[in-house]
Amino acid sequence: MIQAGARRLHTWLAWLFVAAVLVQVFLAGLAIFGATDGFGLHVDFGYTVIGLITLGVLLTAVAGSLSRREIGLSLLLLVLYVVQTALPAARASAPVIAALHPVNALVLFALGLIIARRGSDARSPEGSA
Repeated sequence: MIQAGARRLHTWLAWLFVAAVLVQVFLAGLAIFGATDGFGLHVDFGYTVIGLITLGVLLTAVAGSLSRREIGLSLLLLVLYVVQTALPAARASAPVIAALHPVNALVLFALGLIIARRGSDARSPEGSA
């Protein structure tokens, strides 16, 4: 029962992660186009909401006794999230490295979609399209 609930929550959190990345892009756009005073909202949302969701994706994969592959993908999501939070710090010393921040965001978005779809596909009844 707990495993089934964790599996459902895992899929739900993965979809929430995908939505949160879209919100994060919007918050960056607000900062870029001057609708906010800097990137504070973008940074705070990334460190809190997205960080907690990412950790939740991994924890529910483990609690749900998902396959090694699913746990591995969830761990990769967390590792890429940690990299994402570190990239902007390289702005002054290695701007080319810091410029990977939006590229890594795309990878995180794609990986979130993969995890969410795999979870949804695993839960859908066989034969449904």
